[in-house]
Amino acid sequence: MAAITTIPDFFPTEFSTNWNHLVQQKQSRLKEFVTLDTISGKEKSYNQMAATSMRLITGRAEQTSGQNTGTAKRWVREQGYDAVDVLDEFDDDLLGTIALPTSPLINNHAMAYMRTCDQVIIDALGGDAYSGPTGVTATPFNPAQAVAVNFVAAGSPANSGLTLAKVIEAKSLFGRNDVDEDEELIFVYSQKQLDDLLLNVAEVKSSDFANVKALIDGTIDRWMGFKWRRSQRLPLNTSTDVRTCYAYAKSGVVLTDAGRKVYTDILPTQNHALQIRSVARLGATRLEETKVVSIACDQSPA
Repeated sequence: MAAITTIPDFFPTEFSTNWNHLVQQKQSRLKEFVTLDTISGKEKSYNQMAATSMRLITGRAEQTSGQNTGTAKRWVREQGYDAVDVLDEFDDDLLGTIALPTSPLINNHAMAYMRTCDQVIIDALGGDAYSGPTGVTATPFNPAQAVAVNFVAAGSPANSGLTLAKVIEAKSLFGRNDVDEDEELIFVYSQKQLDDLLLNVAEVKSSDFANVKALIDGTIDRWMGFKWRRSQRLPLNTSTDVRTCYAYAKSGVVLTDAGRKVYTDILPTQNHALQIRSVARLGATRLEETKVVSIACDQSPA
């Protein structure tokens, strides 16, 4: 007897009752590796004092000679950020067995906030910092703190990705600037720069380097005196395919964070739709130019 061929037309379709987050960066990778602070008001200044020196006394009871110790101010100003979703008043009924995504949306906002923290920090690493008595004097990134895309330890300059020579030069700049040896140093890189190291740097492939799991897990934790943190948010010049990475001392960058707030409100003027709004105020700046280094890396296909 022939099977009934129309039965599959009535097979039910089952739908998941949950909401799954698509691939995204869920946690901040830099926030715990900068100086954290808060602001009471619209802005905050940080008082700075330059290094001084002692003079040689060459005679008895000679005239006292005063000196003018340099001082400066570095300013940070917070800006507001938000994430907003609006759900129609009938969504809960029309979704049937699928739960209204209230909690997943709040979690989504939290992850967006974490990524925004990283972006604000990265923007401050290479952007203008503001100095002066009123905080209106723009201080651009110091080009003397940049490792060029064509930097080589010896020989003719040639564009390259992240090399051991560039890492050593970045570390050397902190030493030449006399940054305290007990400072925590951070190196922010993208996946392509890790690929460069794993493929091309013999020291990375050595058995000693396996202690930081580079060959075991394809990750890097501590190496060459840096804490390594990956971010795909680093600036990329799409016309030259050059990515700018940063190395910095933790005390050289400040992030001010007023905290994240979440509001859930019924909007009577929008047919009683449910609005979920997360807000935050963030600001960041370089505190000292000599504590931040940029490293330019060519990402052009070989």
